Formats: sequence, C-alpha cells, structure tokens
Amino acid sequence: MTKVGNIEEFARLNTRRASVLQVGGFRPSNNLSASNFGRKPLARPGEAWPVWNGKPLLFVCQVNLQNAPAIPALLQDVKLMTFFVAQTEGPLDPENGKNWHLRAYKSLFDLAPLASPADAPKLDKAFECRWEESVDYPTFEDPEIVTPEGVEASEIDLENVHRTKIGGYASHIQSELWWDLRPHPASPRYCWQVGSEEKVGLAWGDGGMIYLARGTARGYEDRWFLDWQCY
Repeated sequence: MTKVGNIEEFARLNTRRASVLQVGGFRPSNNLSASNFGRKPLARPGEAWPVWNGKPLLFVCQVNLQNAPAIPALLQDVKLMTFFVAQTEGPLDPENGKNWHLRAYKSLFDLAPLASPADAPKLDKAFECRWEESVDYPTFEDPEIVTPEGVEASEIDLENVHRTKIGGYASHIQSELWWDLRPHPASPRYCWQVGSEEKVGLAWGDGGMIYLARGTARGYEDRWFLDWQCY
C-alpha cells in the first residue's frame, strides 16, 4: 500500500492549475467576446463559416483566454479560440481543417460576430460561460505523470477534473491519447478539452470527451490535433 507521505509527494509533483468552464448559472454579460457554448462565434473579416462536404459545421464553443485564471504555456500566445465540428457518426479527423475546425486568434482586434448560415446545425441551448480556477491531477495513463519511488500511480485517488477546461491534464477515459502512443512529426501535446455538456445538449458518444493538442515541433506550432474517447 502506498504510504501517506508518498501520496503527498505525488500530489506535490503532479499538481497543475486548470481553468474550467462554468456553463450558465449566472447573469450573462452578453459581451460578444465572452466564452460561450452555442451563442455566436467571433471571426476575422473575410472568414467564412466552416463547411464539410458542402454542409455547415456545428458551432460548439468559443473560449476567451484573456481572463482565464490559469493558462498553460502552450496557449500563452492565444487570446480566443472557436471550435466547430461536423455532425457525424463516423470518426473525427486527427488533424484540424476537415470535419472539425479550431480557429485560434492571437488578438481580439478586428474580430466580429460571424453570421450563422440558415441551415447550420445548432446546439439545443446556448449559454455564456465563465472561468473557474481548479487544481488538477493526472489519470494514471498520463505520459507526463511523475511517480516517486514507492508509489503505484493506479493506487492514487486524486481528482482529475473531468470537465471542459484549458490546461491541467487530459481526462483519459479509455487509454492514452493517440499522439502519446505513436510518433508524429508535429509532436502534438494536449492543451485543452471539451466535455459532454448536458446543459446545451452536447454529447460526444456516451459521456465522451474531445481532447485538443497543439503541435510543438518547429513549423507545426499553428497546427491542431484531436482525439475523442467515450465510455
């Protein structure tokens, strides 16, 4: 059995801060740049609503990082992100730009609301969101876990925050993420995730999670990657 002192050391070595999205439950500011699920995304002048196979994608969420309490190093240069996805029963592409689109903006200057096509799918409900700060711990499948001597990671019961969040650790459901299991020239690294959000009618399979990674290798820093797991 893992000793209490070793558990405390494990927690010290593996604690990360995360910014967690609270969906609704407060009076909205109606600020166009606010984080939200399903309301209206911002975009640059000239940017069109993303489509796949001739059909508009579903706008999932917008996250404004400017007032997030904890931002991972990989997202320090990003001010706002929007995320769109095709309504498909098949797998989502591992890389951005086909049946899902992530747009990352390094400035809010010149961004304006993007009009939704009349035939674009929508979430059941739309809510403004706000950030909550949280501490986060890894699942025992996490490749970045630090295991002190005398500790068996699978015996440690510290909470991994299984919600939509930036930073912290990925909330593994089935296994390690694909970019941690096989090499890729972009060297993707997890930086945020989008959970199944009951309030807005969003479900990734059975209680699933979308994991998003950014390329870290030279020349791939503005490439984004996705994994999807569910129960």
